[in-house]
Amino acid sequence: MGRAFHLARLELKRYFADRADLAFGIALPIVLFAVMTGALGENAGFRATMHVADLDGGPLAHRILGQVNDSESISVRRYTRDELADALRRTAILTGFVIPPGFSASIESGIPASIVVEQRGSGGDEGQIVVGVVREAARKAVSAIELRRAIGVLAGDSAGDERVDEVVQQLLTEAHHHPSVEVVTDPMHVPEASELDRLLAGIVVMFLLFSATLSARALIAERRSGTLERLVTTQLSPGELFIGKFLGGVGRAMVQSFLLLGLAFAVLGVAGPLAFAQCLILALVVAATVTSVGLVVAALARTDEQAAFSAVLVTMIMSVFGGTFFPTAGAGWLEVLSRFSLNTYAVDAFMGLFSGTGRLADQELELAVLGGVAITGLVIARTMFRVSSSPLQS
Repeated sequence: MGRAFHLARLELKRYFADRADLAFGIALPIVLFAVMTGALGENAGFRATMHVADLDGGPLAHRILGQVNDSESISVRRYTRDELADALRRTAILTGFVIPPGFSASIESGIPASIVVEQRGSGGDEGQIVVGVVREAARKAVSAIELRRAIGVLAGDSAGDERVDEVVQQLLTEAHHHPSVEVVTDPMHVPEASELDRLLAGIVVMFLLFSATLSARALIAERRSGTLERLVTTQLSPGELFIGKFLGGVGRAMVQSFLLLGLAFAVLGVAGPLAFAQCLILALVVAATVTSVGLVVAALARTDEQAAFSAVLVTMIMSVFGGTFFPTAGAGWLEVLSRFSLNTYAVDAFMGLFSGTGRLADQELELAVLGGVAITGLVIARTMFRVSSSPLQS
């Protein structure tokens, strides 16, 4: 067993001496995380744009667009009719609005008129929210006109239009500053996972998996060159050789995890020291799991090209269908597929620790699945482990 640990130590020394491996396994995920963090922003709120072709140009249309533009999260971008149609056709936008000619005049005269919404598919979440905001702005603007008309009817000819407008404006201003019904937000101060938590967890898990599976190329190269056979002649048994390779892979993954998690905790202040310690324990389980998967790839692949292809394929399937960078809950068939991905359980466990909403002891399912895959992978890899290209020697 001591020889296996010695081999693992040599594997780590070789890893630290390889600048390409260090750049790919450590520097690249750090740069990727920095870029994605800058793009998303930790406190980025909802922002949307109302894409509109105002063919009316009347006062009511101007008032509606002004109310939408005055909201904190929605801006208004104007198009010609042809420009809007072209943007929708090219999928540059998913939702567009058309205010038809004569819109303001029709409403002022009591004739119903519509703002036309043109969408590709459902318009996306952003488009549906903008439609709701525009509908509310139009309702408020038309309500003011109806109120003015009603007051004018009640007042009869004794009141001129200017007096009616003045009274209506006073009523609307008073209702705006002193609403009869007010919705008050009472935030619950409960820690919850953020987009950055998922982003960090996803990057850590994805690169650990890719690095571990891609390392299968090195094992295949050593087998083909006869390095493994020569190691066996040095009183190192195939079992010790296998354990040494496994421990070396786990050690490499833990170095990556420690640096990535340490940087995230230090720079972003993700959580406290206790959470960091629990994350390292979880990272050890994940490292064992992905390393066992890498050994299975090395056992099944016959050439470097097959190992590289398998590493990319496994990583992409696990990442895409495992909710690595986006939640899959409530996503129908995608949620079902995610249950067959290692990334789902690893990312969920990391997110619970990052947000402070859970402890490592609360991640029973995740730890059980990851541990089960690690043990199963080790059994399969050891059964198929060979020290030479000849299928007769193991």
